[in-house]
Amino acid sequence: MSKVETAIKHTNVGLKELLVKLQELTNLQFSGSLQISIGNHPNWTFWFRLGRLSWSDGGTNSQERWQRHLATFVPDLKAPQLKEIATAENTKDRCSILVQLLNQGWVQRQQLTELMLSFTGEILFDVIQSSQISGNCLSYELISDDLTNKSTLILPMIEVIPTLKQTLQTWQQWQNQGLASYSPNLFLVIQQSELISKESLSESQLSIISLIDGMQNVRSLALKTGLDMVTMIQFLLPLVKLKAISFSKVPKNQKSRISPDRVLNNKNTLIACVDDSPGVCRALEKIINTQGFGFVGIQEPLKALPSFLKNKPDLIFLDLVMPITNGYELCTQLRKTPSLKNVPVVILTGKDGLVDRMRAKMVGANDFLSKPVKVAELIKVLNKNLSQSTQEEST
Repeated sequence: MSKVETAIKHTNVGLKELLVKLQELTNLQFSGSLQISIGNHPNWTFWFRLGRLSWSDGGTNSQERWQRHLATFVPDLKAPQLKEIATAENTKDRCSILVQLLNQGWVQRQQLTELMLSFTGEILFDVIQSSQISGNCLSYELISDDLTNKSTLILPMIEVIPTLKQTLQTWQQWQNQGLASYSPNLFLVIQQSELISKESLSESQLSIISLIDGMQNVRSLALKTGLDMVTMIQFLLPLVKLKAISFSKVPKNQKSRISPDRVLNNKNTLIACVDDSPGVCRALEKIINTQGFGFVGIQEPLKALPSFLKNKPDLIFLDLVMPITNGYELCTQLRKTPSLKNVPVVILTGKDGLVDRMRAKMVGANDFLSKPVKVAELIKVLNKNLSQSTQEEST
């Protein structure tokens, strides 16, 4: 078996050469560390044991990645407990902390393996992207039998080549979307809310947009949506191309960006939505909250009436098609309830037929709003129905 040449820094290396080197390290069952640097980027380090990866770390968003992965794979671990473990070990070394989490039962070995695979995939993606942006000008150094991080001897070992192949595929998909120069470590920011309000958006798009607050990078936001980052960004690309949504190197706290028209601003006003889709409720909540109103979302229609009797809303959105009872039936019940009979009701549905509109009026609905909801149309409905409700109460 050939020996890996170590303790020599290789400069001006292309990505292809690095990929060949990774395959070589696997074939020769290399034990030690591989340190990669590109321009002014912080170094990335990969620790190998018998040709397999036992840990990897580094890069510009090292701390954010670490915190996000702990929150995902060790959800019961809180900051004070993490600090206690680090203090007891007198270390900030992440490998040592992971070993203690494993020993103390905070995480199972399979969970730890999944954490490491995800961690490594993100780092490999960043190395590949940075290499391409820098014109294939990277440097690396191999240190054989590097025992500076002895905790890596206890951690699970993962195969680097399958992870690398999957990462290359993700990178190719990212490139195909025209995003080669945009890092998933960048923060998504709503730049021009007025452009968003003019677009006819799907429930998926509204759901994702409702989570954009300027404080989360692409990877973090994708995690919250339950989508992989490529799929999530595909929903947002039309708005990115319109320059309604942009990428930022630094977080930008955005409390209210989706407000194309100013509506009555009253924090005591409560808007309710009864819709079995959590995504629709979240999307409406984001828009309604930016207008200064309170919001309550209810996914189970049978719980709506008791909830409204306890906390009377000022306007109610009702989904047309729901299990057990539909929007028409619930509207009929509301109109038979003395304390709720005058509350404006807007039927919210994907249908837009004349029959549906007539039936909505017959059961006492005040208005009708089609899905996918346009922000501007939603705000017009709020203006119209809340203004009428206020006038009726004053007379």
